[in-house]
Amino acid sequence: MFLENILPAIIFAAVMSGTPGPANMILMATGATLGFRRALPFTFGVQSGFFLVLAVAAFGVTSLLDGFPGLAPVITIVSSCYLLYLAWKIAMSDMSKGTGDRTLKPVGYLNGLIVHPMNPKAWLMATTVFAQFTNQEAPAWEQWLVMCLIFIVGGFPTNCIWCWGGDKIISAIQSPKKRFAVNLFLAVSTVGIVAYMAVGQFF
Repeated sequence: MFLENILPAIIFAAVMSGTPGPANMILMATGATLGFRRALPFTFGVQSGFFLVLAVAAFGVTSLLDGFPGLAPVITIVSSCYLLYLAWKIAMSDMSKGTGDRTLKPVGYLNGLIVHPMNPKAWLMATTVFAQFTNQEAPAWEQWLVMCLIFIVGGFPTNCIWCWGGDKIISAIQSPKKRFAVNLFLAVSTVGIVAYMAVGQFF
């Protein structure tokens, strides 16, 4: 990677990771439901899952989709269904307790690990960052390692902010009904974003 590309790549990672998307909506809903500290394993899992996406992009596995054009819609449908299920599960869990006491069992690292591989936005980020900011003559493992470090610096803090924001918003609300309304809003927002990105894959 050229040295002059590092700062723009970090800015790219921060901006793309910080904009609304399925993963950020789910992170915010998780923070709202469990609290920031209890949601940290899930947050670490989400970040680690993006490293897997970067690895696939770095080693050229995404080129398989060019040879199998019918595979992309199937992946889109499956990934969208998983993200919607996860959003529904997190949003509805607070209502099932009805108290907001956050005694729910935390979603863990492995739950977060699968979020980005199922996230169309993550694949767009990964393919774009390699196309724009890497030296294609460098070994794939080196490109992948540098991009992982860049997204730790630029992307992971924004993921934490989304999770922390969900925690602070829900902590300021005492009414269980209003807490549920916030979770429902986050779930609906996730549905909207996933639907928008899924439609974009087909059209």
